[in-house]
Amino acid sequence: MTLALPDIPDLAACLERLWRQIPVGRVATYGDLADALGDRIAARWVGHCAMHHAHDDDCPCHRLVRADGGLGNYISGRIEDKRRRLRREGVASRDGLVKLADHRFTRFETDRPLVALRRAQEAIVEHVSLRPPRKLPELVAGVDVSYTASGEGVAAYVLAEAASGNVVWKTIVRRPVRFPYITSFLSFRELPLLVDLLDEVDRQVHRADVVLVDGSGLLHHRHAGIATHLGVLRGQSTVGVTKKLLFGTVDIGGMRPGESRPVLIDGEPLGVALRATAGSRRPIFLSPGHRIDRAGAEATVRAVLRGRRLPEPLYWADRLSREAARESVHFSQMEHKPDDSGKGETGER
Repeated sequence: MTLALPDIPDLAACLERLWRQIPVGRVATYGDLADALGDRIAARWVGHCAMHHAHDDDCPCHRLVRADGGLGNYISGRIEDKRRRLRREGVASRDGLVKLADHRFTRFETDRPLVALRRAQEAIVEHVSLRPPRKLPELVAGVDVSYTASGEGVAAYVLAEAASGNVVWKTIVRRPVRFPYITSFLSFRELPLLVDLLDEVDRQVHRADVVLVDGSGLLHHRHAGIATHLGVLRGQSTVGVTKKLLFGTVDIGGMRPGESRPVLIDGEPLGVALRATAGSRRPIFLSPGHRIDRAGAEATVRAVLRGRRLPEPLYWADRLSREAARESVHFSQMEHKPDDSGKGETGER
């Protein structure tokens, strides 16, 4: 079976189509719209999008309210504008609350796009292999993605020797990014970039034995974090590494430098909390992505720790992607500003 990325929807356009279905005299909560998209976990992003979208006088975004009927914020910055528009449509509020029992609308026509993406993650899990490595890797890479103010993604790949931690090769790719950040759906925001990045790596013949991914592996709501998804799509050994725990439980109180503790999901140890240094009080969280087991994932990360909280390949990938994203902003500003020779500069180097 050939696995590929599913079609990734324009979620902002999907959301706008949904809120334009809310009739005059009715309201919907951010959670109602998230449900219509296919997952209540998107409610926070719905609220963010309601405050940062292309708005005009005909836009019905004033019909979006909080779960308790509270008016919430409004894109104009003036809550009185929202209250006035709702009142003109027959929706009164008392003490800042709309009576949802009288005005709530939930009968959206929708194909629930997040459901299809969730099913794609569930399908990936069936192909995950958690096998112990025969030996420690010789070459370990880190991949990370940063974003410019214009919404472009910059993905960085840094290849390092496990024995020394020395960087031996690095590269970046830049691409527009459409899909928003929604908890547990990071794959669909960053995978297109990372797949293109690893295509370039293969063309340049700099493939790593193990790739460390800035994101979760099995420590994910569906055991299908971005490290897992990327590993299965590419047939690559991957480990997810995060600074915050996305999913699972672990007691990190009183951890000593160098100590690790298992992270549990439904009582099963699927990842590791590791306090990498004495200078960092909080641990990092590791989990296998694909073609490596939990012990192998921890051993690989430990092999490339060099006194920082993050393992060396990820530390440098993070820096490289951030610097390239900043350069993109700088050079985009320079595009229409001649230098001393009268020639413009572009953002690509």
